[in-house]
Amino acid sequence: MHNPSTGPVRIISCADGDFLSDLEFQEWARYTGPACWYSLSYPGDWVKDEKDGILQLSPPEGESTLTISCHWKSVLPQTSTIAGMEMDFDQLFVRHRNIQQRTPLAIEHESSAYSGEAIIQRKRNWWQNLVSRIPGFPQNWQFWNLWLIRERSIQMVVTYFYDPHIKDEHFKIVQQILHSVQITLDPAHPPELFAQEVLTLAEAKFPLISSHLLPGFRLKFGEAELNLSNFYRAYLNSRSEFEKNITTALATILQINEWGTDQTEPEFEQVRDRIMPILLSRDSWQNHFPNFVGENWIANLAILYVVDESNAYWYIHEKLLEKWGINYEEIHELALTNLDRYFEYHQIELICMSREDGPDMIIQSKPDAYNASQVLSRGFYQQARRFLGSEFLAGVPNRDFLLALSLSESQIIEKIQHNIACDYLKMDHPLTDQLLVVTADGVSEYCGVG
Repeated sequence: MHNPSTGPVRIISCADGDFLSDLEFQEWARYTGPACWYSLSYPGDWVKDEKDGILQLSPPEGESTLTISCHWKSVLPQTSTIAGMEMDFDQLFVRHRNIQQRTPLAIEHESSAYSGEAIIQRKRNWWQNLVSRIPGFPQNWQFWNLWLIRERSIQMVVTYFYDPHIKDEHFKIVQQILHSVQITLDPAHPPELFAQEVLTLAEAKFPLISSHLLPGFRLKFGEAELNLSNFYRAYLNSRSEFEKNITTALATILQINEWGTDQTEPEFEQVRDRIMPILLSRDSWQNHFPNFVGENWIANLAILYVVDESNAYWYIHEKLLEKWGINYEEIHELALTNLDRYFEYHQIELICMSREDGPDMIIQSKPDAYNASQVLSRGFYQQARRFLGSEFLAGVPNRDFLLALSLSESQIIEKIQHNIACDYLKMDHPLTDQLLVVTADGVSEYCGVG
């Protein structure tokens, strides 16, 4: 166990290292878009809504709406101009009039700007849905501004619908938001290109194995199907590990495919010391692993059970539990015992971060597939309570990460909760964006300050 440090608490999460615009924003929030393609700042009191990769910002009064999306530029409805920075408004609006080109934004990225009026109506294409999501607008002529912002392969489409009687009041803030935009200079590939890269790598590394892409962001590799969602999240966080992660996963699949019955249906005594608990999102369990041993838990989580191997693990099937003749309670208690023994053997230490009067937060010293599972462990609770008290908060945004925080640190709980939610959206093997309360009686969902 590390000794408590004496430095100030450092928030460990996506807020660290965030780029801040040269503009001095007071009480503004920072937002990072899907795939980390762009970031921007916006007033903290504005209402933020995000769905299907589209960001919508509105002032508290709700009289106007700023809608922002970011795309690989080849999918945008453009005219055949050399610059490619003009929009085909016939594809964007059902009807439009009084369109004027405006002064581009004074930012480091290429941009163009337009204003006009249009009739909004729902359409099938995403770029038409983009401007039809505005709540409360009747189907008549609406005033709007539109900006296109581009950096290499990335292009943003920004639309601002407003009441002309109050335009000036919010338009200045909209300009500040847009001038805070930062588009990454080295963007990650979108999912469809990533999937193609995975297929190319599989064919190059394993030419004798039949490979092809399947609907639903999956790869068919021999007789196995590989869901690419977690691999894509890992790629976004560490693109340098792309080839290693994919190659290792495919090699493991080949190894497992060569197993005989003795390995796929082992005797209980052969694996009892390697049975471990693992947390999974409830949706992932129900959609991808419905026949494996598990139980619903709190915060949209499920507890499943796996057999640990040297560089992987495999889930325990219901039929295997029947063969062994043990029940859920027995496998759960055995898994928790093995979990404590695992962390003792691997010496994965806890790092404490504190103020002068004592530790306020602890995290594990390194990533591990069973880190989040420690929230189930009595051994972990006994260790953590020495530093955080008999009741404390825990965050498990993904499988490999666990953060524990003192309940007395009310001034940073909201910030930690926000960061946990950010990490949940970005990390591979996501679990939950909710905080948990850990006590001597067990674990429950955190419902805020009572």
